[in-house]
Amino acid sequence: MAGKNVDWIAIEGAYRAGVDSLRTIAGAHGLSEAAIRKAAKKNGWSRDPTGTKRAIVNAHMAGSSQGAQGGTQEGAQCAQEQIAAAANDDIRDMERGLRVHRACLERLETAVKRAADPKVIKTITEAAALAITGIRKIRGLDTPTPADAGDIDAAIEAELAQLERRRQAGTAPDAEGAEPA
Repeated sequence: MAGKNVDWIAIEGAYRAGVDSLRTIAGAHGLSEAAIRKAAKKNGWSRDPTGTKRAIVNAHMAGSSQGAQGGTQEGAQCAQEQIAAAANDDIRDMERGLRVHRACLERLETAVKRAADPKVIKTITEAAALAITGIRKIRGLDTPTPADAGDIDAAIEAELAQLERRRQAGTAPDAEGAEPA
């Protein structure tokens, strides 16, 4: 490798972006995967772009103009550009999905006005429910928030603490709600 001129900034950007596999990056730059892993470990590169990409997509779908914040290093900037490009692809796909689901709802609304057969009406309402579910999913309206996860964690911890107290008191842990004998 002494005679090679390696573009480590591009490698770092591709690595941080996480769009391509390590094997693909290594092949494109004529290096081994191990060499890239070693450089990543030495320089502290992180490879989890999903949070950044998800933040960009969620901000767009929520109507916000703010995206995720990028780093100041050239490699981080390159990664940010690749993540943004991948996020833009996802945004276009999601917008296309929204258009399809909305068109389905419009056609279903027209069809239900002409429907008389209960089976047809039932089919239309089921299709409408699926379209609405699709829209809600694309918009992220049904995804749990970190606050929800915190509530779930707190409930689990409380239940575990209660079970531990019952175990220490000699009450069977499967006798939920039962008074000690």
